[in-house]
Amino acid sequence: NTELYETIKRVMDTEIGCLSQCVSVDSRKNFRSPQYCANLAMKINLKLGGVNSILPEDKLRLPSGEEVLFLGADVTHPKDKNGKSICAVVGSLDNQAGRFITKYQDQERSGKEEILEIDKLIKEILREYCDYQKRRSRVKNNEVITLPPCIIMYRDGVSESQFERVLRWELPKIKEACRLFRQGYEPKIIFSVVGKRHHTRIFPVDPKNRMEADKNGNCLVGTIVDKKITHPTLNDFYLQSHFANQGTARPSHYTILHDDIKLTIDEFQGLSNTLCYNFQRSTSSVSIPAPTYYAHLTCARAKMYL
Repeated sequence: NTELYETIKRVMDTEIGCLSQCVSVDSRKNFRSPQYCANLAMKINLKLGGVNSILPEDKLRLPSGEEVLFLGADVTHPKDKNGKSICAVVGSLDNQAGRFITKYQDQERSGKEEILEIDKLIKEILREYCDYQKRRSRVKNNEVITLPPCIIMYRDGVSESQFERVLRWELPKIKEACRLFRQGYEPKIIFSVVGKRHHTRIFPVDPKNRMEADKNGNCLVGTIVDKKITHPTLNDFYLQSHFANQGTARPSHYTILHDDIKLTIDEFQGLSNTLCYNFQRSTSSVSIPAPTYYAHLTCARAKMYL
């Protein structure tokens, strides 16, 4: 019952202030399924402050050895024309991308995808990052935490026609937020867009060949296409990072709109694929990078509060 679920979550989150885990009566038949129990246990562990999986630090560092702050962002719009849009920004807190912090706010629906006050959300994430690093390192409050020299943004919910407008608004806001948060903090930034709202599908040449295809006849997990069917001028590629239980897998479409770090396309593809393996609610890889997935879930949850 969707209405009952949303009511429970809204009351528990905003009125009682207690984390909750819902289990439907119909799902009791799945209690003997190891996969179901694993998914349920992971959700509960997360809500208790645990971490289900981490990635090796060397997999998330740049070839230069520099650390990265990974960001994900999304915007959802209400069906009601008079309703408000919800925007969310998610940021990594540690070097293994095991912990993330999420910030969200509503804004007037304008038909645009720009996060109007993204600078405010970025500053809140940077503050949470410093606080977490201080607790983790047990340093004194007056000690200065070193901020990541690089930021990689995976932005969701942007169509090709809105690329330039979103980039022109949000990138300067991110840079301004960094400068205002700490004088002299000017990280190198990659601003990319990831989306699944497209009609492109990729297929193996021989669906029966297990060196080229999985058991369902889809391309193997980790398949990348960056030639022939990509945009003639944009720096983009398709990545199928997840296994589809049914039907044809839909690859995610990545477009790099701005790159101060100057990664090679192979390096960025590898980093993006790695982040798909660290979604804390799944025992397998997912279709988009973890921070983008969290931003999407945050928007969905925040809509219940309105």
